[in-house]
Amino acid sequence: DRIKAHYKDGVLEVTIPKKEEAKPKQIKVEAS
Repeated sequence: DRIKAHYKDGVLEVTIPKKEEAKPKQIKVEAS
């Protein structure tokens, strides 16, 4: 599986492709 992670403007977007369904998930990260 190909996992993509993109960080922009304090938001970490992780995309995990699956056979059944692929939903992009957004995780908000606070920069310290």
